[in-house]
Amino acid sequence: MTSNHYLEQAQSNQQAAHSVEKSYPDWAVTMCFYAALHWVEHYACVEGSNIEQEYPGRSPHESRRDYVDELARRLRNRNLRNAYEDLEKESRKARYLPGLNTDAKVYYTENKLKVTNSFQNLQKIRQILNDNL
Repeated sequence: MTSNHYLEQAQSNQQAAHSVEKSYPDWAVTMCFYAALHWVEHYACVEGSNIEQEYPGRSPHESRRDYVDELARRLRNRNLRNAYEDLEKESRKARYLPGLNTDAKVYYTENKLKVTNSFQNLQKIRQILNDNL
């Protein structure tokens, strides 16, 4: 895929997340993660990296995490890794409900700060990557 494809997908996911933020906050959190994922893929593509080949893991998500870890070290910016990890964790919680005693929509409706943090983490990732292109 081209870097433009990843960029368009990242922007589309971010717009979709904003459009459902109030009605489906659990999906907004998930879409924030997938927007971040596509920002990372866009950055890798622009810099000429093939994440799955250069960072072989048990899954594409593991490969991408390894790439983000290495990239954060190279850029000397732990915020990139921390924001990505937080988004992935919240997305997993929203999708699979680990540790929740209610459904995800109710949880994220009652915990609006988690949704706000997801959008903030996405913005951090976007800013860090754009600043280093």
